[in-house]
Amino acid sequence: MSYIYPAFVVILITTVYTTFLAFNLIPQVKAVNGDSDGQYFYTPSEPELYGVLVSFHVMFGMLITCFILASTSSPGYIPRETSADRKRWVDGDFEIKDEDDNRVKEIIQDTKADLNNSRVIAWLKSIVILERKKQYGYYRHCSACNLYKPDRTHHCRICDRCILRMDHHCPWIRNCVGHRNYKTFLLLLFYAIACLGFILGGMARRLVYAFRPIVSIQMRLEICASV
Repeated sequence: MSYIYPAFVVILITTVYTTFLAFNLIPQVKAVNGDSDGQYFYTPSEPELYGVLVSFHVMFGMLITCFILASTSSPGYIPRETSADRKRWVDGDFEIKDEDDNRVKEIIQDTKADLNNSRVIAWLKSIVILERKKQYGYYRHCSACNLYKPDRTHHCRICDRCILRMDHHCPWIRNCVGHRNYKTFLLLLFYAIACLGFILGGMARRLVYAFRPIVSIQMRLEICASV
């Protein structure tokens, strides 16, 4: 079931690309080369046409590239490769003194704590600060992964892993959007919108030009009827 949404996106992209190529770009190329009279569609000049061809295929290529990268690249997981990583995120040893740890818990639990105090701010910047549970001030721990969580890390129940700076799980790319693929995902959305605007602009011009004979006939009939 998880492959249905990406497969639908691939089919949709292929259909839109084929339609725009077969019913807009190829007829215009034939008209420019003299293989068609281009009576019923807008025929641009040769430099404009080849500029459109190159620009569209560059954007379309970037769209496909971003879709593949966003779907296959890692969104970012809690590191466990080195002994220092395992010491921190598996064992929960963040090398914080007990008195500093207790003071942080007191600040979290105290709703009237003065967080604008320059001394408090300077002290907080001098130690390792991690997101903690609001009620007791303990470090956030994932019971499913059995790991301590860095800031803005959340467990994805679909991927069954903790994702760094998790934004959401996107079924259309069958992947989570997180720390490492967030930029790629935003670029995917940008190029999708750009390609769609490019296609709608090109097809709208052709539709207006295609209905030109019908409009002119209606205008002639209205003139004749008024006379």
